[in-house]
Amino acid sequence: MPTTENYTPGYSQNASDFMARRSARTHAAFLLGHLQESMKLLDCGCGPGSISCDLARLLPAGHVTGIDREATQVDRARKHAAKQGIANIDFKAAPIYELPFPDGSFDVVFAHAVFEHLNTPERAVAEVRRVLRPGGLAALRSPDWGGFIVAPETAEVQSALRRYIELQTANGGDVHAGRKLPALLRLGGFTSLRFSASYECYESAPLIGEYLAAQLAAANANSEATVLMEWSRHPDAVFAQAWCEIVGRRAS
Repeated sequence: MPTTENYTPGYSQNASDFMARRSARTHAAFLLGHLQESMKLLDCGCGPGSISCDLARLLPAGHVTGIDREATQVDRARKHAAKQGIANIDFKAAPIYELPFPDGSFDVVFAHAVFEHLNTPERAVAEVRRVLRPGGLAALRSPDWGGFIVAPETAEVQSALRRYIELQTANGGDVHAGRKLPALLRLGGFTSLRFSASYECYESAPLIGEYLAAQLAAANANSEATVLMEWSRHPDAVFAQAWCEIVGRRAS
């Protein structure tokens, strides 16, 4: 296993714009039924802040804090919140491994598309537990590449996707992190675990094709990047991604 980790999507304009399309309704639906208006929520790996801002709207008597290790993302998130006129939110640059908050600071800790990029997820869960009050909720969502639906699925497309898997693994990530979330929380001191799974069906094949190809090209996998771009222009192109979700309660 790699001893270091790199965030495979990177922080290019393409990647950031891709993340900014996400919303609480589309990417945090599994959590929404657990929220109460006065809760304090921490969004780990907030990126450009689109989900964070949606959550803040749902907690009018509460507060949302978003953290991301990349300062450019934090800056974009702050600008997005200011443009939306959202006051009950703030953002900080910080890694999930070293959360800059006292013990028991939050009612909910949310992390979307984070744990599949972590080399030591157990350490992150320990930090999540530390900053939660006793009885607080951890809500995690990560994809699992074992559930992809891709068509047309040619040998070349399969090879390109395998190259992406190799890239994320070399960067310290785990493309099967989704299925491991229940064990992570149980071993990390959480109870009342509620696991679910859902599919994200990309309406635009060129959008996901360009997103994946850009990361392959950045890793000098140019032939694989070209394959995915060509695949994305096929009139029958289908790309559906499996996401695994877990809500757990911190044991007192």
